[in-house]
Amino acid sequence: MRASPRRFGPASVLLAALLAAACATAPPPAPPAPAPSGTAAAVPVPAVKVSVPEAVAPSGVLYRVGLKSDATELTVGAAGTLWIVASGDRAELVQAPMVFRPAGPAGAGAAPGPRFQVQAGAFSQEDPARRLADRLTAALQTTGEVAFSADRGVYRVLLGAFATKEEAEELRVRLKEQDADGFVVPGSPRPAGAPPASISVTGTGARLELPSPIDVFPPAPDVRVSLEGAAYRGSLRVAVNPRGTLNAIGRLDLEEYLYGVVPAEMGPKRFDAIEALKAQAVAARTYALAHRGQFESEGYDICATPKCQVYSGVPVEDPLSSAAVDATRGLVIAYQGQLADALFVSTCGGVTENVENVFSGGPVPYLVSVDCGELAPFELAGAAVPRDGGRPRSPLEWRGYVLRRHAPAGAAPRAAALETAQGWAGVPRRGAPPPRLTAAAVYPSIVAAFGLGDAAALHLTPRDERYYTEAPSASATLTGPARNAYEFLIRSRLAGDLLPASDRELTEDEYAGLLLSADLRLLGVTEGTGRLLSREGSHLWIKTAEGRQELPVDPDVPLARRIGDTFHPARTLTLRAGDRLRFFKRDARVLAIWVEMEADGPSFERDSAWTEWVRRVSGKELARRMAGRVAGNTVREVTVTRRSPTGRAIEMRVQTDLAEATFRRFELRQAVEMPEMLFTVSKLDGADGPDFLFIGRGWGHGVGMCQNGAFGMALGGATYDQILRRYYTGVEIVTAGSVQAGPPSTR
Repeated sequence: MRASPRRFGPASVLLAALLAAACATAPPPAPPAPAPSGTAAAVPVPAVKVSVPEAVAPSGVLYRVGLKSDATELTVGAAGTLWIVASGDRAELVQAPMVFRPAGPAGAGAAPGPRFQVQAGAFSQEDPARRLADRLTAALQTTGEVAFSADRGVYRVLLGAFATKEEAEELRVRLKEQDADGFVVPGSPRPAGAPPASISVTGTGARLELPSPIDVFPPAPDVRVSLEGAAYRGSLRVAVNPRGTLNAIGRLDLEEYLYGVVPAEMGPKRFDAIEALKAQAVAARTYALAHRGQFESEGYDICATPKCQVYSGVPVEDPLSSAAVDATRGLVIAYQGQLADALFVSTCGGVTENVENVFSGGPVPYLVSVDCGELAPFELAGAAVPRDGGRPRSPLEWRGYVLRRHAPAGAAPRAAALETAQGWAGVPRRGAPPPRLTAAAVYPSIVAAFGLGDAAALHLTPRDERYYTEAPSASATLTGPARNAYEFLIRSRLAGDLLPASDRELTEDEYAGLLLSADLRLLGVTEGTGRLLSREGSHLWIKTAEGRQELPVDPDVPLARRIGDTFHPARTLTLRAGDRLRFFKRDARVLAIWVEMEADGPSFERDSAWTEWVRRVSGKELARRMAGRVAGNTVREVTVTRRSPTGRAIEMRVQTDLAEATFRRFELRQAVEMPEMLFTVSKLDGADGPDFLFIGRGWGHGVGMCQNGAFGMALGGATYDQILRRYYTGVEIVTAGSVQAGPPSTR
């Protein structure tokens, strides 16, 4: 974690102020200075006046992030820690935990006015929320407003202003007459001209009532502010919002804000390519500046949810993502001298979308559809494939193929395979291969060849034997030592699910495959897996669970491509960065490599879990999802009436049992609650009326940089600026101070 720059006076100054105040007023003895880690103070501390700190932003931008909205109570600080609580020109040192509550008009000491409203809907976009508010206020002859929730990332439709819950409940009941539903929530619009609101702060040994807003500063630079148990950099502002409830706002330097954004948007443990994280850092910085002030009426710049860009504070910070922020410090995306609206999306489904097909506001030259792109291939050469060796093989036969390729040529093939396997396992050479590959001959010979007789006698219990012979029996065709040997191989998981049935003869490759399975079980040979990163000469670099690993590739190593459960041996493989490779190794020597065919093809974004998805939804469930947008108890028809050139549904007609409605652009996705707009829909017979089947690709709105695509590009060797220029057409990467910022974007 990068050390935070000093914002306030050192802790010793605070302690001096505390001691001075304590001596002047002669209260109980002053406590020791707070530890930088925020450990608990020894005794309760009454509030002590101190100087008001100044929040300093080294980057020149003090950013405001909405963390909580419409709270009736907020808890700040861990028990025993000391914090500076400031309002206007007044600041006091208060011991946590501190509880903040709305207190009514400043200085009035009276109870607040109307305290309840009815929430009639919540939308991710403002336009449908306002349409519903207009419709319901007219129909119910009541007041209404649309308020944004920072922690939920939605626009809430709020109706009325009531002094009691009972009065609000009456309006909630009337909502049903409008085919709508709702629930009672605290808060109500503050009347125009109302006196400034105040907030009560209850700490350990102190209770204050201060005008809104109140700022909470940590007592030392290396202490993090705590809200509801979560840690954040910078300071915290608690303010009464236009509804009389509390908003919690994080205030911190823009660059430190990004420390908590980049890993929340692209987790470095998974997206561990630094160039992709640098691209995300530049996009996130640009988005933050382009949307600065978007929620000014609520007292902050943007929210901390996917509605804006995710900000998760100190807990998610990671050295790799912080390094990406530092390496791109101050850089933004610009188009013709203006800040770009750097939208980004998790998974674009292979192609991004023109912004005008998703959001209002018309076309934007740099937010146009682009193909997500394809990873560049290269050829890896390996061992020649024998004339009879190119046929597809089962997983067990592939193991046998590998062992037989490494066995000495010229010797009896079966005996050579056995000796090679014994050598790999490190067991003495004993016994001979079975003369015939019948089940009765093969299984006892394997137990004997690897010296497993004692293990079989100890670990194969009578209970196991009874279980394996329950109908239908796993070993009914075998008797005596052959049956015991076969059941021990089951018990020891020597070949796992690859063990052939006990009632048939084996092939040469299957017998050799069992030998290599014994090597794997005895740990003489290991099987590994990883994502291909790059090739350097005769070596491959892969990403494994243990980190980066180097694979030396001998020109005579057997190669294959796995398609489903079938292995296809090949002299050369076409590989790409990000391919899933598996391999057998003995010590440092690679014995075989195979690549698994990707169902998602060679797209940059193929590492995403959202390259394809399927949803089946009943007509009743769809109607519930669309409540507030169209009346009805069940959906009868869903018809896509218009698609963009990328195939995304951008206009859709819905018919319910009571009404019909047409949805367009992003509201379409929100109405059906699907991961993306790139889908087909068909009507099926359900258990209780129609069901609707959605088959789609992607996750998100589809506009701007594809995060999974950026990761794929980085794996393929692209730099962060190449990534950004691919997804944002015609842009430049410049310093933030060299561009102009227009009005806050509302997309």
